[in-house]
Amino acid sequence: MGWDGKQDVTKRMRDIAVYKPNPKKTGSVAQFKLSSNRDCMFVEVANQIAPKDSSAPYDWANKIIVKLGDTDICKFLAYFNLNRPGAPLKLYHRSPDGTNKTIEIKWQEFNGKESYYLSISHQKVKGERANRVSIPIGLDEIEYLKIGFRKALEIFLEWN
Repeated sequence: MGWDGKQDVTKRMRDIAVYKPNPKKTGSVAQFKLSSNRDCMFVEVANQIAPKDSSAPYDWANKIIVKLGDTDICKFLAYFNLNRPGAPLKLYHRSPDGTNKTIEIKWQEFNGKESYYLSISHQKVKGERANRVSIPIGLDEIEYLKIGFRKALEIFLEWN
């Protein structure tokens, strides 16, 4: 806390990370980060390219970064509050350079376990195949994201 009883905004906030490596090297990672000026979040995703015990198992050189604003975060939170949503949540972002990024999250049941499945794609040139990263997110990890998203909204609105 600062001298005035408010949280010290210079303190580094921890990222929320979901790592899903596997022996086939077809896993992925998603990291949710608060921006340095505290007005948005970024999600960074990358595919696995090496064994999980290697020093660099993920393809960070070809990662996809998407900026999440307050509206995006509220849509995620509303979707997470639905009971077994039938349709996926899809968000579309067009960058100033003309590239397109798509975020899709859907509820799924796999091998008797409920979870969500996040896919983020980036199409750099119209008509070309998009770079895509997909990652399963467990219900426990969704709870962690919900807490982080709510806290991020408080920070954006300067309610902290």
